[in-house]
Amino acid sequence: MTTTTGERLDLGSLMVDRGLVDAYLLAVGDDNPIYSSLDTVPPLALAAHVLSALIEKLSLPPGTIHAAQEIECHGLVSVGQEVSCQARLSRPVRRGDWSIMAAQFQVTSPAGNILLDGKTTVMVPDGREPLD
Repeated sequence: MTTTTGERLDLGSLMVDRGLVDAYLLAVGDDNPIYSSLDTVPPLALAAHVLSALIEKLSLPPGTIHAAQEIECHGLVSVGQEVSCQARLSRPVRRGDWSIMAAQFQVTSPAGNILLDGKTTVMVPDGREPLD
C-alpha cells in the first residue's frame, strides 16, 4: 500500500463484543473480574486492535517489531459499543537495516468523541520503507 506521511488512515469501525474482550483477557492472562463486572473493554484491547489493523492496512513485512506504545484514555468503552479507529503516520526514520515509523491514532465514538488516543511505533526490517 502506498501511503503519504501525515495522511489520515481509516482503520475501520468495530463493534466491540464480549468475544473480543474475552479473547484479549485470555491472551494476556488477565483474570481480574473488573471488566466483566463493569461490562467494559480494556483500553489495551482497543490499542491492540488498532495495531493489528495498522499492520494489515500497511502490509508490513514479516519480522516487523512493535517497539513502543503510548495510550491515553478519555472514557470507558462498553461491550456492545461501536468505535471507529484512525491513524496518522510519521515520516519513517532509517537506523541501520531498520525503518522506524510511528503512528498517532484515535479511537472515537460514533458521535466523534475521542475515547482513546496514543502513538504506536514499529520497526520494519531490512531497511525496507514501510510506506513503499
